[in-house]
Amino acid sequence: MKSAGITLSEILCLPILKDARVIGGEKGLTRVVKYIDIMEVPDVTGWLREGELLLTTAYAIRHDPRLLPKLVEQLAQAEAAALAIKTERFLNDMPIEMIQMSQKYNLPIIQLPNNVPYMDITHAVMEQIIDKQASLLRRSEEIYKTLTTLVVENRGIQVVADRVSGLLKSSLWLVDKAGKMIVSSPQMSPDFPSNGTLSWNIRVDNQLEGKLIIDKKHLDDLELICVEQARLVFSLELMRRKTALDTEHKLRGDFIEELLTGLPLSKQVIIDKANQFGFKTEGIWEIAIVELENEENDVFFEKISLLIEQTAQVYKVNSHILVKGNRLVLLLASHSGEQIKQITIEDNLNWKSVLTPFIYEWQGIRVGFGGKAQLWDIQGSFLEAKRAILIGSRIYHHYRVFAFEDLELYQLLLDASEFVDMDKLVKKKIGKIYKYDQEHGTDFITTFYFYLASGGSLMETAKELFIHRNSVKYRMDRIREIADIDTENFRERFVYYICIIYYKLKMET
Repeated sequence: MKSAGITLSEILCLPILKDARVIGGEKGLTRVVKYIDIMEVPDVTGWLREGELLLTTAYAIRHDPRLLPKLVEQLAQAEAAALAIKTERFLNDMPIEMIQMSQKYNLPIIQLPNNVPYMDITHAVMEQIIDKQASLLRRSEEIYKTLTTLVVENRGIQVVADRVSGLLKSSLWLVDKAGKMIVSSPQMSPDFPSNGTLSWNIRVDNQLEGKLIIDKKHLDDLELICVEQARLVFSLELMRRKTALDTEHKLRGDFIEELLTGLPLSKQVIIDKANQFGFKTEGIWEIAIVELENEENDVFFEKISLLIEQTAQVYKVNSHILVKGNRLVLLLASHSGEQIKQITIEDNLNWKSVLTPFIYEWQGIRVGFGGKAQLWDIQGSFLEAKRAILIGSRIYHHYRVFAFEDLELYQLLLDASEFVDMDKLVKKKIGKIYKYDQEHGTDFITTFYFYLASGGSLMETAKELFIHRNSVKYRMDRIREIADIDTENFRERFVYYICIIYYKLKMET
């Protein structure tokens, strides 16, 4: 608990100071006195404290009264409370500059009667300060006990907020680190005002988890104590919530791991577990795998998590992110499955369209999308997402988002190559081209691929390769010379296309 004190106005009401007189800085009588000390040396630099009432006879500076204005300025800079001085023993006249300085800083100068010993003043003042501190300490313990009892009895965070709001006689809001409302009191309070409020951070395990906002501009000592205890209790409540959320998150992650690894779980077991964790089994799901070059990319993880959460809320679907080293596995619902017959294609959530613009804002990140499936068949989508990245990154080197449905034919080609000897045909058709590439450091194979994929368009090929149209024309002319190929025949173009795909998938590693 911070040191409490009493105001100068309260001090001047003490019987021992009934004959004291304020001779400057009257506007500062609301300053709070936390300490009292006596000036014995002329140099007080370095040991003045905030809230200090300094008593002096000015004996140490009696030969140079010009130091008194400087003393007042030093007190003001230290945010001390006031200067109380006996003027009749060693000072004949009070320097006018000293009074002007006290008026400037609103730092009171109190003229003490000579017949009152310092000991009596310090005893009376400290007795008041200690009594107030003891009273505040008792109230602090009462508040803490009241609030912690509510938490221990699991009365709910709303009840805690209502009790704190009642103690402070003010509206309050507790928000999470993203600014989202956790609780408010009164419960139906509007969004917190942007101005005229006080706020305090709420931390759990040295990490910022939320903020407490009070609809007041100033708080007295007791209210500050109440806020301190409220912060502690709210942090306990947020810790309890965080622990429960982390546990639920882990159990949900374990369940998803079971789905992805293809454990022999019955459909009914999967449905029961899904319902337990809030997954809607009647919905349609898909897996997206995000691969990161750098595992420590907290900013990316935070932003993609927020994007997925916000999108899922808009479409009222489920989503979950599973972290596996430098890979994120996204379990995403396209729609909830409710009134499925009434849902049109336009109503379905296209996660690829949502995530693609975001992914291209980052470097060193690739994403593969599997096909859509029901929850108990989601392992197939997971395997497809992995294959999408593997196949897509070999064929489209400068692409970073791949969907298996766009590459399914290539997967069939890979599967067929296990039973059919393609190497001889590939070598016959494009062997001279990839040999030329190896010997001369060119990449005619890739140019030829995009030329075929674009239906023979020089412009589209140039766009894919980020080169000029004339450069594409030059390369195609060289390819025709090297391999003596016919690009006008559709059947031949198709054979070349298949051979290049096979080469990129099986041989270009």
